[in-house]
This record gives sequence, C-alpha cells and structure tokens, in this order.
Amino acid sequence: MSVSSVDSGISRPRSTGPDSISNGKLAAQGEDGSMLDKIKDQTTRSQLFSNVFYHLRNAESRFFENQICTKAMETAMTEIDYVDNTQTSEMEVPPPVIEKEMARTWIRNYYDSFQFEGFRIPLEKSFLMSIPDLLEIPHVQLDYTSQVIYYTILLHGIMLSSDDDDQTRDIVMPYLYRTCMELTDGWLGHIKNTQADLFATFVMLAMALEGCKIELSWKILSHSCSIAQALGYFSVDGEPGEPSGPNTPTGNEKLTENETEIDKNRKRFEFWHLLRTDCLFRLSFGKPALIKGGSWKVNFPDPTITGVDDESTRFVQIHFLASMRLTLVLLKYLDLVDAVPAPDPEIYDTTVDTLIAEVQSIMSGWNAEALLSTTTNDIDSSFCVDILFSSYKMLILFDQSKNSNQRTDHLPRQTVDVARKSLQMFQVVLGSRIYAHWGVSLILLHEFVPLFILCLDIIECPERDGIDGDLALVAWISDFVHRTAQKRVELRPAMAVMRGLALVCQRVGSGGQ
Repeated sequence: MSVSSVDSGISRPRSTGPDSISNGKLAAQGEDGSMLDKIKDQTTRSQLFSNVFYHLRNAESRFFENQICTKAMETAMTEIDYVDNTQTSEMEVPPPVIEKEMARTWIRNYYDSFQFEGFRIPLEKSFLMSIPDLLEIPHVQLDYTSQVIYYTILLHGIMLSSDDDDQTRDIVMPYLYRTCMELTDGWLGHIKNTQADLFATFVMLAMALEGCKIELSWKILSHSCSIAQALGYFSVDGEPGEPSGPNTPTGNEKLTENETEIDKNRKRFEFWHLLRTDCLFRLSFGKPALIKGGSWKVNFPDPTITGVDDESTRFVQIHFLASMRLTLVLLKYLDLVDAVPAPDPEIYDTTVDTLIAEVQSIMSGWNAEALLSTTTNDIDSSFCVDILFSSYKMLILFDQSKNSNQRTDHLPRQTVDVARKSLQMFQVVLGSRIYAHWGVSLILLHEFVPLFILCLDIIECPERDGIDGDLALVAWISDFVHRTAQKRVELRPAMAVMRGLALVCQRVGSGGQ
C-alpha cells in the first residue's frame, strides 16, 4: 500500500529454492528408519499430507496392519528419490528477467479475468501497474503487503495468459512462488488489521497450500480470521453495538452502520468463504475450529454482491451457493464428530446417512458435472471442479466414519465407486489442461483421499472385476504426479506418498509381495 524511501534490495529477491524439502526430515534416502515409519509418524504427517487419515482411521489401520501393504509400501518408498540434483540446480538458476511491460500485461490479465465484486483487490490498479517502475529505483522499498499482493497477481496473471509458452511459465511461476515465500516472514511480522492485509492472507494462504506448507497456511488462516473479526466481518448482521466476539474493536458497530449494502454483501461473501476454509482445514487436517460457534452473525449475501445479475459471474454465484450449502452440511458433520460425549453408534450412523443424503441432493440439484461441460474458461471450470471434488471427498469421509463400516472385511462398494468417479473426473479435467502443473493443490486437498481408498480396495481385492481399469487409472495418476513433481520440487514429499501408493497397487496387481 505504501511506498517508503529506504535503501533496499527487495526488488531483487534472493534466488533460493523452496524450503519444503530442505527443512523436511524425510528427504534423504540414507536416513535411518523406514519410510513407512515416517508416514505414520505424527511429526511428519503434515508435510506428507498423510494427516488426511484423521478422518480415515479405520481405513488407515487396515492398510498399515496388512502385511502385503506394509512390505510393498516400504519397498516402493525406497524406490522414490525425494531429493535429487534438480533441487540444487534450481537454487543456482538466476532470477528470470521480467520485463516491465510483461508484468503489466499479467496485471491486466488478472483484472480482465476477475471482475467479480467479491474479493476485490484493495490496491488501485494504477498503483500495481506502477510497481515495475518502482522496483527499479534502488532507494525505494514497497511495504511487504503490497509486494505479496503484487507477486501473487503476477503469478495468476501469467496463468491466465495465452501469449506465454510453457517454458516461460515453468521458469517464471516457480520464481514468483519462491519470491512470495521469501517475503512471508517479513509480511507476517508487520501484518495489521487492514483490508489490504486481509486480502493478502487470502492469496498467501492459497500460495502456501500450493507449496504443500500446511502449518504455514494454517498460521495465515488464523491471521485471516483475527483480521476479519477486527474489521467487523463476524458481525455484519448483528445488532448495533453488539460485539461479535472478544476481539471486536471499539467503534466497529459504527463502522458497520456507515457501510453500504454492497460493502456488507462483500463482507458476507468473504466471511462465508473464510468459514468454509476453516471447515476444510478441520476436515482435511484435523485442525481445531478457528471460527467458533456463536462468535459470528452473518447472513448469506446476495450472490451478485451488487444486486445486478451479470451473466459473466454466473459460475461464481453457482459456486458460492453450492459450496456454502456443502459447508453447512460439513459443519453438522464436524460438530457430530467433535461431540462430547460421543453419540450412540446407531444414532451416529443414522445422522451420517442423513448428511450423505444432503450432499447427494446438493450434487443432484446443481449438477456440477453437467455445468462443467458448458464452461468456456479455466476460472469457471475450476468453480465446477471444486464443487465436484469437495462433494466426492465428503461422501467418502462421511461413509467411512460410520461405525457399521468399521466392522466389515472390505470397503463398502459405494465408497470405492465414489473414489473411482472422483479420480476419473480428475483425469478428465487435469489431463486436458495445458499448464496443469500449477494449481495441483486439488490433488493434495481432494484427491489423496479417493486415491488412498481405491488403492486400498485394489490391495484388499486384487481378483475382483474391473481391477485392470482401476490399475490403469492409478498408473495414470502416478505418472501425472511424477511429471508434476519434476517441475514442482517443493511438492515431492507429498507426491512421493501418492506414487508410493500407486507402486503398492502395481506390485499387488502383478502378484508381487
């Protein structure tokens, strides 16, 4: 937001590789202890993403208690090279030269593609367009917030560009990612309760997740919540003078009274996405709720925000309505799981069946798969894909949590069918994208669960009908993951686990032990 005159080298960020692997304890092949122990070790689960087992306890125990699984998994994991010369060579690559006009083109791409009134950039476009010039002035330093917003917008802008080739993306996008990561500590050390910093938390949370940095993204989410609460996002529809929680600042209710309905709708829109993100962290990583029940009073917004129904924002509105209905169902599930004392097993299973039916009703009502076939750009497609993958994951986890399914010898057919459908849709969507190597957080957040379920079923039932098709699907996922990890060094620990699962299936499918 601000520009100060100081002696700074910030305009030339250090060219260092991402620290996901260099800080990890699981990378070296010569390290003592088995890879399997590391997967099961609570201290490494976050980096490996295997803490998705939090809501798959029954399936997890069946996997790790299966001798064939453990032997094959240990063998498979030793075959995967976590760290190779690519990391070293990447650190030695000098920063790419980003021409000023090229940067401005990417900024224009971003603004041309993101016209929706929700999640508006709190910085003027003219200011962002001036940053390439400011970065050339040796004694000028941009504040950290402006820098992280600028570099994340460049990254999104190049993703949306039709003029840049894959080679340019492969060089520039990792550089922009690393630059944002290098700025993170400084930014968090100066973060304030401002609209600019709130927006920065939104984009940096996604950036951290994209780099497989779960704890960092969790830390950023906590800042998102505290800033949003301080700015009145938790009390948009509360009574005047009524605080939304212990951190609500004095005078917040007056600020709310002076807001337009568009301002309130924007706050409602962003709050509900924040609540959904909080729920997804609880579901995917077993994190405690940051947004407590009773701490907020926020209605659903008019999904148009402005009251003007524009066809260009149709998929944004659909995504909001469908994903927030799913969020309400997810809240019920999480409250059920966290209930103390635990509900009677029969009551629990009956309640979960009701929640599964609600998810299925939402999927049927919005039919995101059919909507996906009508999209004309990647942004609208991503909205539909998010609804689909979120729904599939919820169905799998809900069904697996039922007490009745913990007493069966094999996974329920309906769970395996949903997992297969999710992976098939993933193959269709990602297999056709030109630069699908960025944005693969979909793999990490959604597709690990169905991949694990399908692999476990292959391992438990290697002679069943349709096994060849499932093995081919898993092999495709493994190949995609391998190709992605070659270009995204920071994702290799997580990708290694997925490839390990695929290799286990291949060994079992071929009769190997």
